Amino acid sequence: MVIPPGRFVALLFGPPGAGKTTLARTAGVRVYDRDDAEWAQDERRFRPALAALAGTPDVQAVVIRAGSTEAARIRHRRMVGATHAWMLYVDIDTAHKRVKQRARDPQDHVNVVNWYARYDHGADVPRWPGSWEDALTERVISRQW
Repeated sequence: MVIPPGRFVALLFGPPGAGKTTLARTAGVRVYDRDDAEWAQDERRFRPALAALAGTPDVQAVVIRAGSTEAARIRHRRMVGATHAWMLYVDIDTAHKRVKQRARDPQDHVNVVNWYARYDHGADVPRWPGSWEDALTERVISRQW
């Protein structure tokens, strides 16, 4: 999969266990995921890196965020200067199953429950279309957040 030249900052939103990071890594560009060792799951270290994306021309990256509310999704799109954004949605049982398979932090199951409790089903971002090829046919998102 090759992202065309030029600025590409995609946000993938969704619950823990949705497969956001796995999908992002197939794009062939830099992936920003707070769970990576580089950020040590520290939001205070992660946010400045995300904010820097907004002012970087011709950057190509995929950013992983939970985005359970429309307000959070809008805030993240503005912060990174996103060109694209999608919701990678799975049902709660699938999310729990995938979190269990990862065998990481038991807190992840609490995070799954909390994500679905807060999820507002906003129509501000489209659902993931199924492949990067299909995703790249979509036009750039509006800057009018």
